[in-house]
Amino acid sequence: MELDCNLKIDRVMNNNVILAKDVDSGEELVLLGKGIGFSIKTGAWIRAHDPRIEKRFRLDDRDQLRQNQSLVEDIEPEVIHISEEIICLIELQFKRKVHNKVYLALPSHIKFAIFRLRNGMDILNPFLHETKMCYPKEFEIAQKAAELMSETFNIDIPEDEVGFLTFHVYSALTNVPVSQLTKFSNFIMG
Repeated sequence: MELDCNLKIDRVMNNNVILAKDVDSGEELVLLGKGIGFSIKTGAWIRAHDPRIEKRFRLDDRDQLRQNQSLVEDIEPEVIHISEEIICLIELQFKRKVHNKVYLALPSHIKFAIFRLRNGMDILNPFLHETKMCYPKEFEIAQKAAELMSETFNIDIPEDEVGFLTFHVYSALTNVPVSQLTKFSNFIMG
């Protein structure tokens, strides 16, 4: 009997996110799933078709992971869940798959937005007007995302933050980094 354990765990990020390597293809993967990292250790093996794996994506950019690693380790399960709901909204609205980087970028952004809002820090978006005009469908999804965040975390999400969420929606669809969208918006304003 052949065992179907071809994914080796490189790192447990938290209870819902693990890094693994497909020993057959050599690809590095990020695996998402409720409780997938619970009581599993680095170096362990997991089946490629384990039912706990809800999402998987290939890790193309190791440097990006290093930048986001500490953020992902501390992300609350509710933030991962909200991110998944937002990603589903994006895919349903635009009828296409999102780019893999959103699975790290969006939860990280939401985590920091919630932190800022809970600590009374202002969120100011100098690109809000341009964002609403250039990305109306994306802004609509971002408004729904803000409603989900507000309900889940019992905080008010200002429209300026909706503008920043819009960049993440657009980035998820186009694979244009949010930092480039910000530069482009700055160029339009300048």
